[in-house]
Amino acid sequence: MAAVACSKSKYDFFLDHHQTALEAFNKGHDVFGEETPLYRELRGMYDWMAQERNATRIPSRLFKSRLPEIHKKFPELATCFQAMDYNSDGILEWQEFLKFCLTEPRMQAMMNRGRLLTVYGLDMHGKRAYKDMNDPAHMCETGVAPPILPWEVAHVVEWRIENLTVSRKGAPCMYGGMPLRPGTSIASPPFRAAGVCGVLRFWPVGYYSEPQRRRKSTVPPGSDDAASSATDGAHRPIRAPAHDSWCCLGVSSLPHGTRLQLRFFIGSAKSDKRDCCWREGVHASQLWAPPGRTEAPPDVKNGEPLIVGVEILRNYDGQHWGKTPGKPTTTMSSVSLRARQRPAITDPILISGSPLLGRAQHGENTHVKRVEKTKSLPQLVCQRP
Repeated sequence: MAAVACSKSKYDFFLDHHQTALEAFNKGHDVFGEETPLYRELRGMYDWMAQERNATRIPSRLFKSRLPEIHKKFPELATCFQAMDYNSDGILEWQEFLKFCLTEPRMQAMMNRGRLLTVYGLDMHGKRAYKDMNDPAHMCETGVAPPILPWEVAHVVEWRIENLTVSRKGAPCMYGGMPLRPGTSIASPPFRAAGVCGVLRFWPVGYYSEPQRRRKSTVPPGSDDAASSATDGAHRPIRAPAHDSWCCLGVSSLPHGTRLQLRFFIGSAKSDKRDCCWREGVHASQLWAPPGRTEAPPDVKNGEPLIVGVEILRNYDGQHWGKTPGKPTTTMSSVSLRARQRPAITDPILISGSPLLGRAQHGENTHVKRVEKTKSLPQLVCQRP
């Protein structure tokens, strides 16, 4: 997965500037080219595909030869040559490419689908590095899920829930035009972050069903604390979700034995850091409901997307099964060990890349400076128990 150092993902950048670019495009080419940043990015993408500056046409043969690179950077365009070639002459012209990207509803639908689930890494300065599954930046990210890199402090998984109408003052909760009852959850697409694969689950009307709510409401106060060992100072001070909370968020479908340090967030509300270990069944630490709220807060508005997710601070990666607790130790590696290491993927991270193309822009037509490649591999290696 590629790490693109940018404040927005390519899908957010495209959709945020789409309306302005479309209005300027309808006025004329000159005005459109001067005013919109999306034009410059689309122009750079077209030149990158054509492998020349200020290109005006891309033959079908050249497009097919560039399919592996195009699929890495923008898989939404890899299968759309016939749709972009409006006159069916086997040549993708610049105006046809521009028209497809700005006026085709199919393109906008693919962009909306792409930003439904976003994964990015955070460094100590708060900079984001978006993870792209099709475009790995480091050799360690070519596996099932990218690990937390040494300079990253967390991986954040954001799920953008649209077409959700929360329940207020007795009004039913609706999702995609369908009513949701208490205890009903909706699931996110699978995410890959911090070395694990999982699914987010969101309960918009609360975790418990109506019979469970009535039974929970008759339980004496403090019973949930005693059940979670919060009163005797044990290792599990996580309370179960409140029966009157307006929603609940959880992480599921992780492999057994996975242990993570994470933090949930729903809108602007965040949970405390918690240590979760996945076994059979569901533990209270895998769920979080905003405390003290029986209705959705004012910042959660109907008709606007609701951002929920999880911030993974650490993956213990089997260390709790070993004899040595804590972080992995670092030692000096031998010359022969470093010589056997696989090299980094060609074209490492750029200092400042294109929001759409990311880090890799080959050829002489690129205007972005690259970081100097290292002469040798690091001499420090991690030893895990």
